Amino acid sequence: MNLLLMGGTKDSVEIGKKLRNLEGLYDLFILYTSTTDYGGKLAESFANEIITKPLDREELREVLKKYNIDVLVDATHPFAINASKNAIEVCDELGVRYVRFERREEKIDHPNVIYVKDFEEAAKLAKNAGRVFHMAGIKNLKTVVDIVGKDKVVARVLPISVSEALKILPQKHIVAMYGTFSKELNKYLIRDYKCDVVITKDSGESGGFKEKVFGALEAGARVIVIERPAVEYPICFRDVDELINFIKTF
Repeated sequence: MNLLLMGGTKDSVEIGKKLRNLEGLYDLFILYTSTTDYGGKLAESFANEIITKPLDREELREVLKKYNIDVLVDATHPFAINASKNAIEVCDELGVRYVRFERREEKIDHPNVIYVKDFEEAAKLAKNAGRVFHMAGIKNLKTVVDIVGKDKVVARVLPISVSEALKILPQKHIVAMYGTFSKELNKYLIRDYKCDVVITKDSGESGGFKEKVFGALEAGARVIVIERPAVEYPICFRDVDELINFIKTF
């Protein structure tokens, strides 16, 4: 079986390792894709080949054909909706089996946790706050800063995104860190930067969502959460072992 695992996430690495360790699937060929070199390195222990760049629709079609892919497992980030939509459509065109792994959502019911549909709405709600901690990566940082103001926003970004962040914010407002973090670390960062509001995404357990939210609440900050975009997945699993068992039936 030739399998394409679209990853770059903690979940995808767990899936890849479990697939590689399956008894009876010694002929399994795993092609792994990630948008970054670092994401690709995480797959070296289980992938036969690795692609470390974003693939548009046409490039994905060519990859599926070139490697004669039978199954595509989409384990990209919950907010990578364009990648998922392209994968669904291309798999349908080529007759490739598409399977989605989606992190479980973790809705938190609290008067100081507000859910919104996008970053523009989040920024408008946060505009009148004293200072805002943006804990949602680099992609939508400019949208927030343009509305809230660069003097009022602190952003935590991946180290590889620092050069891009410096085009948007002054150096003193950038926290460059990799990983998911404890509730305590989030709390002390929010307190140290004297932030009243945190903007984050519903990234699920493996994205450290609860640690961000409860850290913020303990620091006395309100939390504005960007809801996950709705995508109609043909087949979707929220448990890794259930996904693995499904693939074993092919």
